[in-house]
Amino acid sequence: MGRMPYKVAVFGGGVAGLSAAHELAERGFEVHVYERRSGWGGKARSIPVPDSGTEGRAPLPGEHGFRFFPGFYKHVTDTLRRIPYGASGNVYENLRVATRVLLARSGQTELTWLPAGRRRWTICATF
Repeated sequence: MGRMPYKVAVFGGGVAGLSAAHELAERGFEVHVYERRSGWGGKARSIPVPDSGTEGRAPLPGEHGFRFFPGFYKHVTDTLRRIPYGASGNVYENLRVATRVLLARSGQTELTWLPAGRRRWTICATF
């Protein structure tokens, strides 16, 4: 009889926890992910904006936290290539190259733009 795989508990369903779970599962571990919130994603998640749905529609999504991967984030994009998505694709195929970045900061009225010479970042359009 073969040896039973190790069981691993991962606490936290954010990018780090889900990435760790994926890496362990690929290596044959039995992985259980525990997240205290009702949804996955940690800092990189969409959240419904209260009272933004009109005429019976669901609330609009608001983005919470980090949503882009600079080109030097090689391990994240490698992992995204190995996560299946759809009939025959992967999560990486949902990434789009950013042509501009606009940052809104709490308590400030000015907007910060990504300089024209730094447009080689990748932004995640769909997760």
